[in-house]
Amino acid sequence: MIHRIFISSKLTSGLEKKDKKALGSSIDKFLKNCQSQLSQEPPSGILLMYNQHALFCIESSQEIIMLVMLEIITNLSSIVSESKVLSFTENVPTRLFQHGWADVSLPIRPLEQKHETSDSISQVIINMIKQTVSLSEYVNHNVPKVNYRARCETMISSQTQLIVSEEIIEYISNNRTLFSTSDYVEKYTKPLDVVLDQELIWPLEIRLFPYM
Repeated sequence: MIHRIFISSKLTSGLEKKDKKALGSSIDKFLKNCQSQLSQEPPSGILLMYNQHALFCIESSQEIIMLVMLEIITNLSSIVSESKVLSFTENVPTRLFQHGWADVSLPIRPLEQKHETSDSISQVIINMIKQTVSLSEYVNHNVPKVNYRARCETMISSQTQLIVSEEIIEYISNNRTLFSTSDYVEKYTKPLDVVLDQELIWPLEIRLFPYM
């Protein structure tokens, strides 16, 4: 089963293009290792790296998605921080990015004025996903499979109208109501603490079993 998750993150300030390429290569290698070790379908999606932020769209199994989040929380914490889970969709019928995984280091530009809107944070995220869908349609129809990762960066960087602006990513990342990746992993891995009705009764019943 293929699931899809969107994650926003803040990047360490002062990262140069070579640092972002190293980050993209590290995640690409990590995804390939996960795939080979778990013997599952290859992950797909995209990592957009802005000047100070990043946007992940990962399409893979639940196990690999969880491993990626753990990697972000632990081994990548010096570069990637304050990651938020924006959307998680289970059992997607088709992949958005059909040719595989790519990472794109976008041209550095100064942030303009802060994004302001009367829309709810849910609507802002929905609009962001719609724009990413448009980007994926462009990628699927125009970027060849041969040397896919390198060509993605060359061809996507010029399609600014299809790329979610960094101002919007910053706006979403600063929202305190969204789950962090740490919160998400904790809730997913922590056992449920179910309270039984009889535990709320005082005094406690002595005969716990009907045959005693």
